[in-house]
Amino acid sequence: MNRTDRIRDMLEPLENFERLHAATVRRFGASVVDLSYPNPRVPLDDRPYRTLAEVAGRVGVEDLRYSPFGGFTTARRRVATALALRHGLPYNYRDVILTPGATAAINLVLGELFTPPARVLVIAPCWMDYPLYLATHRLDYAFVLTDDDKHLDLAAIERAWNPHTRGLIISQPASPTGVCYSGEEVTALAGLLDRMTTTRTGPPLVLNDETHCDQIWSGRPVRSLAEDYPHTVTVHSFGKAWQMQGQRIGYAAVHPHLAHRHAARELLVAGMRTTGYYAPAALTQHLLTALVPFTPRLDPLAALQRRARDRLRRSGHRVIDADATRFVYVQVPDGDDLDYVRLAADRGVLVMPSGIFHEPGHFRLALNTDGPTLDRALDVLADLPVRRAEHHA
Repeated sequence: MNRTDRIRDMLEPLENFERLHAATVRRFGASVVDLSYPNPRVPLDDRPYRTLAEVAGRVGVEDLRYSPFGGFTTARRRVATALALRHGLPYNYRDVILTPGATAAINLVLGELFTPPARVLVIAPCWMDYPLYLATHRLDYAFVLTDDDKHLDLAAIERAWNPHTRGLIISQPASPTGVCYSGEEVTALAGLLDRMTTTRTGPPLVLNDETHCDQIWSGRPVRSLAEDYPHTVTVHSFGKAWQMQGQRIGYAAVHPHLAHRHAARELLVAGMRTTGYYAPAALTQHLLTALVPFTPRLDPLAALQRRARDRLRRSGHRVIDADATRFVYVQVPDGDDLDYVRLAADRGVLVMPSGIFHEPGHFRLALNTDGPTLDRALDVLADLPVRRAEHHA
């Protein structure tokens, strides 16, 4: 299969879901309950919106000029200071490359810091487009599934490693499951990566995706892999915490102790110029400067999570235990996630099949709403096993 056909096949699962999504919206109109894409309908913390209005009201022509490649220095300093506190590491503002969201940061890192035909392992289930970006940059990859509870399977990672492997992609907290890997898991993974280092290949590079690190609703402390393993580039997006995903502001941050640290950050900045599409908007950089550090109020999200999880568990569903994100990841009784999602859509509720996230047999819902609307959707999902049995009788 050539590269074009391969990428077309990779696009197909989400395109199929898009068709189901569009048909369901046309059928049910305003009564549809969309828990598929994480587009909140109810703000749980309006401070970012109030700050955006204030920033937009005071900026002038000079404030909205072109920013340097990598972003405005003041914004980068704010991020570096916050990241240094979170990881306990001496980040410099030059280590931080501002991008229009985590997607751009991921693409930038893969395109500039890996060389084809390098092989990258991807912890799955995972965000849908990691492999799409890897294939676009002509990088080889292999999925490594987590265990039944969606925690790291170190033995599986070690089995998947081969002489061509040069890196790993991991999200902490994990998306789409919402699982936070324990400190013991993170430390053990760092040890495994150290053992995989050879004099010929050097240390493996980890793309450390922390997009959901501001949505740890359980309140439990979470350890970053960057605290144990220096050969990391951390990517992040502020949109999830701000509940304004479409504003697209994030970063790639080079670890202060990364081998060839200066060369890596120079490559990333140069990549912004050579590609021409990784620079964030000036206004969102000013919003970042005004907000960071910012931790959203998580009590409302925690209440939604507990309510949804309790309702689904009482109906007999196996809900994956988690601590973070707006997502709830649920096992499908007989493993047919596509049929399950279609049946939910037939009753006006949209959730996503886990096959999109490179693991069959589950569905993911995003807690986009609350009140009676959420209750109605949960009632539909709770009733699905019975309805499905009747449907196939």
